[in-house]
Amino acid sequence: MLLSTSSVTGPAELCLDDAKGLKKAGHTVVFGLDTKRAGNYAQAIKAVGYEVMEELTLCRKPTPMEFARDVARLRKRLGNVDLVHCRFSHDHTVALAAMQRLKARPALVRTAETANSMRSGLLRGVAFRACDAVIVSCQRYQQHIRGTFKLPAGKVHVVPGRVDVRRWNPHEAADMRKAWGVAPNEVVFGIVARIKPDRLHDVVLRSFARVALEMPKAKLAIIGRGEHERAVREMATGLGLEGRVIFAGYPTGEELAVSYSALDAKIWLAEGNDGTCRAVLEAMACGVPIVAGDSGAMAELVRDGVDGYVVKATDEAVAEALRKLTDPKVRKALGRSALERAAEFTPKARAAKLAEVYSSALKVSGR
Repeated sequence: MLLSTSSVTGPAELCLDDAKGLKKAGHTVVFGLDTKRAGNYAQAIKAVGYEVMEELTLCRKPTPMEFARDVARLRKRLGNVDLVHCRFSHDHTVALAAMQRLKARPALVRTAETANSMRSGLLRGVAFRACDAVIVSCQRYQQHIRGTFKLPAGKVHVVPGRVDVRRWNPHEAADMRKAWGVAPNEVVFGIVARIKPDRLHDVVLRSFARVALEMPKAKLAIIGRGEHERAVREMATGLGLEGRVIFAGYPTGEELAVSYSALDAKIWLAEGNDGTCRAVLEAMACGVPIVAGDSGAMAELVRDGVDGYVVKATDEAVAEALRKLTDPKVRKALGRSALERAAEFTPKARAAKLAEVYSSALKVSGR
């Protein structure tokens, strides 16, 4: 399993979970990752008993020498490998180069879960067509990648995300809401995401500002951290939302599950670097209805009017969804449905689907 990252981010954590499922199914998994930059991913992999190919650099911005060395070193490994699974464009390129001139190459699988990873391009199309299987996170991406790169239907597979309901489930959150300064009769909408421009915090703030006067008992929680936090704080002040917006910091572990549970509804308008939209499933597993953007996996995870609302990422569309969610009966019904929906996306189900994709890739490659 190759992925050019050094830190435990969303995609990296997903790959580690996938490896656990594959190991239970009898597969041996070895990781190649970015060993040039400082990070905690290698340590996390070794802690659960997997080998890291320390000889690989796999840095996304390599020197020519580093790239050539990675190709040569990976080629030596491939003689005893049945399948290579790439997560990012750089490791995909290294794998393709390493497979040249091999008498019997391994099957090649590429994950492309975000819109950014499947932008049109001549070289990207060549790389995708060289795969024996391509994994995407939703049906709309399956249609997009097939049409854009002229891939046959049997090569592009939808493998949805997963959520562990033993960890993510409704928690008692009265103390958290009290710490946020939320009264029992107040409604809290929230966004849980890295604070950066492409996560559309500006749309969330403007949408909330549109309904704030109509909903004097409503507040907005911004949960996360990031380089855009100062600008978001200034925007909240400029919109006259002092006292109505809670900056709740960056909770982790069980505290994050409690934070989800403290919300009456979660807003999630743009996918991050994990195209499976894990944070949507986590909130749903905590019984929280979702206001989801109408793109990517989130628009298929959330059933419009059933688990929440799927809307265009515009100020008025999001504001209208918030208006509907002021009704506690509506929130309760949607939250109950979201909880049941999340239970369908288990790690076991994802591992089984991934094993099916691997089996298909091996057949296509002739292994």
